[in-house]
Amino acid sequence: MNAQTSTVMRNLLLALLLLPLTSLGQNWGLGFRLGDPSGLTIKKYNGNKAFELSIGRTHLFNRSDYYYGRYDRWYVDQNFNYKAHELLNYSYGRAVGIQFHYLVHKEVKNAVGLQWYYGAGVQLRLMSYRYNYRYKLENGPDWIVVTDERVTETDFGLDGVLGLEYKIQNAPVSLFVDGTLFMELVDDPFYFSPQFGLGGRYTF
Repeated sequence: MNAQTSTVMRNLLLALLLLPLTSLGQNWGLGFRLGDPSGLTIKKYNGNKAFELSIGRTHLFNRSDYYYGRYDRWYVDQNFNYKAHELLNYSYGRAVGIQFHYLVHKEVKNAVGLQWYYGAGVQLRLMSYRYNYRYKLENGPDWIVVTDERVTETDFGLDGVLGLEYKIQNAPVSLFVDGTLFMELVDDPFYFSPQFGLGGRYTF
């Protein structure tokens, strides 16, 4: 990703983050989300529509095969063309995910306080990990070991969202569960990733 693309993405993200703050007043929700990402969730309600911002850890529950799979993708992109190569182990830092969604709520008939919602938005994920691997050259019989190969990854793309939200009667609390289908535009165009989350918010 070049510097110009990075600047455009940064400016777009800033505009999206500030958008819900342009409408001050009541009908806010602040709480915690567990899933992908896991962290803070802020929601601004406006009638049957809402803006939602989630910031937290992404890939918190991924198994090791995710990082092994990313190694294979990273190796292909390097065009090393070694005779043989093998990932030995890896370490990773805290991966951060940011989602910004525009949502439309619909009442569920005969279920007071329960709504289903759908919407769309954008997502940004920032990750960093380190690989220890070894390889063989075409004319060399011995393994050459590489340690602490750092890889940084920036994923940006579009989200489709579908969920349920229940507002507890006579209490300023709402509970929710949702699913998101993330389509990357950067760094792996048209790579799809399903995500799920649940949590609660204090509404005011």
